[in-house]
Amino acid sequence: AVSKNHIMTCAHVIRDMRRYRMRSLAGNYDLEYVMVDETNDLALLRVVGNVDLEPVVFKDGPSINLGEPVVAVGYPLSGLTGGSVAVTQGGISALTGVRSDSSVLQFTAPIQPGSSGSPLFDMAGQVTGMVTSAVTDAQNMNFAVKACLAMSFLEAAHLVPQRSHSGPSMAAHELVRKVQSSLWMIEAQA
Repeated sequence: AVSKNHIMTCAHVIRDMRRYRMRSLAGNYDLEYVMVDETNDLALLRVVGNVDLEPVVFKDGPSINLGEPVVAVGYPLSGLTGGSVAVTQGGISALTGVRSDSSVLQFTAPIQPGSSGSPLFDMAGQVTGMVTSAVTDAQNMNFAVKACLAMSFLEAAHLVPQRSHSGPSMAAHELVRKVQSSLWMIEAQA
């Protein structure tokens, strides 16, 4: 969740789809298309109906550093795992992507199909990126759109993302407890 009634995911998750829903232990809701940025693989959806979502907090200020630990939290392989949230840990391995793509970070936290759109958190529970892709023939060569681009995308949609310059570091299990209410599984149907 990126506002009280908006969800952000990857553009490729909803491409060519006509119906969108989100779900978690808090319930199920229909979503409607707001806008997409195909270049940076970002999509914004609005909840149909009255909800009061708890938005994530984006890391503001200095960017993340090489070697900094990160946590990916999302719903990979939901058909196999039953749709429960999954957590993986790793680190920032490069500040650019394939062919020096400066729009993404490279990280080592393992991801699977269905991880797309998952937030990538620093150890203060702030979003540093959004998981978008992986190189399939490489081990843990995964990519996330940088938080600064995601925040610019939200601002273009006239939303004000929640930001923080820093926060206390916490253990991964504490981080997950803190952010889990902001995470929803998105289901798209043709």
